[in-house]
Amino acid sequence: MGFQAYKVLFLCEHNSARSIMAEALLNRLGAGRFEAYSAGITPAGAISPFAVGLLQKINYTLSKLAPKPVETMVTDDAPVFDFIFRLSHHVPQNGHWPDFKGAPMVIDWFLPDPSDLSDSKSVVAQAYGDMFARLSSRIDTLARMSDEALTSFMRLERMGEEAFRLAS
Repeated sequence: MGFQAYKVLFLCEHNSARSIMAEALLNRLGAGRFEAYSAGITPAGAISPFAVGLLQKINYTLSKLAPKPVETMVTDDAPVFDFIFRLSHHVPQNGHWPDFKGAPMVIDWFLPDPSDLSDSKSVVAQAYGDMFARLSSRIDTLARMSDEALTSFMRLERMGEEAFRLAS
């Protein structure tokens, strides 16, 4: 039997920036070991132009990326996820939660939404750049974790804490 890649879903409210960037980063940094997807509770009509710009800077092919409703992740042909990362406080925690197949580990990495800013274009662009850097760091760490470490809920959850450092 061949190796099965870990299936990961990144959930956000609009699936236009944080979750899209996370999907792209994990598919790049964890290629072969992880298969990343993203979806939104109330998906936007398009990917944020700021997110597009950042992904183009790393030469990421955008053709497979688009905002999608979370309902597309619970269809009969949807993947069975090993991990679901909630990146937004607006993703259900109690109450209605989609009926995902299997028993995925749900991890909270709540990150501020740069699209909430109404500042100048340069301030918003800086917020997106900061978010991209934070996601890159976390996802690089995730992609390098051992299989044993990946089964540790506390270890994955704590990756969202600013002071967290991986122990050797």
